[in-house]
Amino acid sequence: MKGEIVTLTEENLGEHRAFCGLSGRYLEGHAKKIEWLIARWKEGLRYKLYKVDGKNAGFIEYIPGDYAWRGVDAKGYLFIHCFWVLGKQKRHGYGQQLLEACLRDAHAYHGVAVVTSKTHWLPTQKIFLKNGFELADQAPPSYDLLVKRFSPDAPMPRFNRNWQNDYDFPRGLTFFKSDQCPYMYVMDDSILQIGEELSIPVDIVRLETAREAQNSPCVYGVMGLFYNGELLTYHPMGKEKILELLEYRMIGQTNHLEKSTGGIGSN
Repeated sequence: MKGEIVTLTEENLGEHRAFCGLSGRYLEGHAKKIEWLIARWKEGLRYKLYKVDGKNAGFIEYIPGDYAWRGVDAKGYLFIHCFWVLGKQKRHGYGQQLLEACLRDAHAYHGVAVVTSKTHWLPTQKIFLKNGFELADQAPPSYDLLVKRFSPDAPMPRFNRNWQNDYDFPRGLTFFKSDQCPYMYVMDDSILQIGEELSIPVDIVRLETAREAQNSPCVYGVMGLFYNGELLTYHPMGKEKILELLEYRMIGQTNHLEKSTGGIGSN
């Protein structure tokens, strides 16, 4: 099988399609992602596809750290947003080739940084540790910030720790979203329906800039669903699963209120 790396540009978008959101219900999100990509190219974003026999097998997306859409301070680094190889295409070295392409592009930077997670579709650590990355920082509920520094004197990137700040959450559901990921685009309708059915206020916060994503109270930066200021999920998910999480959280908050007041309606 013949493989090659193709760097997406505005000129070749008609020939090569971005990797995510190509199925029916996500097509609108995919279109928004393309608009987002085009706007980010002027900020230095690179989006590379690995193609095998003309078909997408994987991709990597990275950008200068000043413009990272995650809750990080990674100034002076190239920052990887997304990195994925299809399951049936793994163990052929395609991911290694994509990562090496990113490392080559980082020659004018301190190095390369990336947020990884074992419980999210963010990249996992294995390939990065194999290529000399080290742990720079950690954040709840399941995030690790890894870095490959080209000099031992380079400053370490860090999480911004926005989850520790007193963000002024309204009561009810608050949904942070952006066009960086097409898979969260379908969540709006479900969240609004849940709010209407349960008489819960809903606030949808659209993140328009990297700075807004970096200052998001969720480390993932571009997506987070909160209930009364507590994180429900940083995973795109459907209505039924959101309802399950919400029911569990509502029961927990009610029990906490009863304990703290001596019971609902007590004096």
